[in-house]
Amino acid sequence: MVFSDLRIGVISDTHDHLPYTKRAIQQLLDREIELLIHLGDFTSPFTVRLIHELIKSRVNRVFAVLGNNDGDVLSLSKLFNQYGWYLNPSPTIIEIDSKRFYLMHGNGPADFTERVARSAFEKLDVDVVLYGHTHIAKYEKCGNRIILNPGEVCGYITGKSSIAILDTKDQSVEFIELTTI
Repeated sequence: MVFSDLRIGVISDTHDHLPYTKRAIQQLLDREIELLIHLGDFTSPFTVRLIHELIKSRVNRVFAVLGNNDGDVLSLSKLFNQYGWYLNPSPTIIEIDSKRFYLMHGNGPADFTERVARSAFEKLDVDVVLYGHTHIAKYEKCGNRIILNPGEVCGYITGKSSIAILDTKDQSVEFIELTTI
């Protein structure tokens, strides 16, 4: 798929924390994102339903990968199909705005996931590597290439709820730390 220059909301690790998920999506909508990428660990279908209810008339392009804590994959897949969204196994490569995106969740210890993401960034023909699982927000730009982890929406591991916006026009990244409840 190819889109024009976009503001992409990037989130991960919602882990069924509905108040933080609602706040995260509202912040992204307030900043007029045009596409949403979720990097896994929705955990349950009701989180996907909440996201759909919040964005249904404003953002119709959603891409996601499954995380290691995503249960009921059949129901998640059915919802994504019903909404016209794209749910992929992790990892996957998609094309957005003539750029190749490597999307992954991760597994095992955080340092392992970071090494896998770094290896993909260094060795694959991709413009952007987006990953989750570690719950730690990180960003690096090397030339015209980006590696990004938006952190965790749920706030369970770091005590911080964070999301990111990637602008494909100027390749900028804005982190947003959400006030915890």
